[in-house]
Amino acid sequence: MTIAVLLPSSTTHKQLGYDFYLSLQYALEQEHKDIEWMSSSIGFGTDEVDMLAKAEDMLLNRGADLLIAFADYPKLSVVFPLLEAVNKQLLLVNMGAKLPVDWRPHPQVFHLNLQESLLAHIAGKTLYQEGNPEFVLATNYYEGGYAPCQLAVDAYMQQGGTVGYNFIPHTKGETFSIEPLTTYLAESETKPAIYANYSHPLTTVFWEQWQKSAAAQENILWCSSILLMEILATDPDTLLNSKHITGLVAWHHALDNVENTTFVQQFQQKLNRPGNHFGALGWDAGLLITHALQAYQARQPFELVAALTNSASPIKLSRGEAVVDKDFQMLIAPAYRLSVVDRQLHYHVLDAAELLAAWQELKQQHPQPNQNGWFNTYLCS
Repeated sequence: MTIAVLLPSSTTHKQLGYDFYLSLQYALEQEHKDIEWMSSSIGFGTDEVDMLAKAEDMLLNRGADLLIAFADYPKLSVVFPLLEAVNKQLLLVNMGAKLPVDWRPHPQVFHLNLQESLLAHIAGKTLYQEGNPEFVLATNYYEGGYAPCQLAVDAYMQQGGTVGYNFIPHTKGETFSIEPLTTYLAESETKPAIYANYSHPLTTVFWEQWQKSAAAQENILWCSSILLMEILATDPDTLLNSKHITGLVAWHHALDNVENTTFVQQFQQKLNRPGNHFGALGWDAGLLITHALQAYQARQPFELVAALTNSASPIKLSRGEAVVDKDFQMLIAPAYRLSVVDRQLHYHVLDAAELLAAWQELKQQHPQPNQNGWFNTYLCS
């Protein structure tokens, strides 16, 4: 079997595509699958002509059996007619930070992501339900241009909450200052919670300034999944000293299941550095393909979508046991509510069934999702 992979580049997360691709390969090696690999870089995932040309080369000229692309939909829809022509299937992978243009599935496309938008939607609801009638959104124009911030705000306000302040600072680390945010919090008669959504390199800048502020001792800080995952990877000791921090994470190296333990061990052994969420996403993609191959056996052509949507056995990933949204042909994995108690990290599991119910609710609330002009792959800035 030959697998072709379209890989993104990133100026802010330079190893993103490599960690994904290598982990994908390591996962299939674990299962002793005889795979021939080919790959092409697609930059930020914005050039439709380039992406189609590279997919054509690998599927038409070089005979790949399956296409995997780390890119955002709808840009990859340019390859859909090609899939139909050659009767091949696509595993479309990304961070889950954009909603699709519509919810009609393509019969030859299956979706896998880190559920950034879904977790933001759940966070917005939970923030209000836990007794926070006012909240502050802390982000920047980049993260703020994607769906997670809007979905957190929408879910929060639908419950009856009020967004008292939007903190949108400079995007350069040397000019970034949280002083306007801390001034607002100090002058507020209430103690509003903060929902923060930043990614590298602003993750570190925001976190360092936040920890030194008086607000860190008074106000609840909810972190987006990407912000929490990056803090856990770079500064876990400081996180353990936090009093009022929480949030939902898609993945963490300490998740206690066989698939995750194996991934963490293999990544460390082969690359001599800790695994991360990009690698975990690649590992999960490999586990999905393995699952489909076991159902496929010797039938032709390889049916990834049918094997996963009609699976009779559990789909186990590094994030736990997942389920499938059969209507959209997308995997829904468990998530984890993180909190710090007595300098210990605690994780409360939100199982896949709970996530699926929230996902269906999100789809119903956004039957025709809004789209902005930013179609690059999230984190590939």
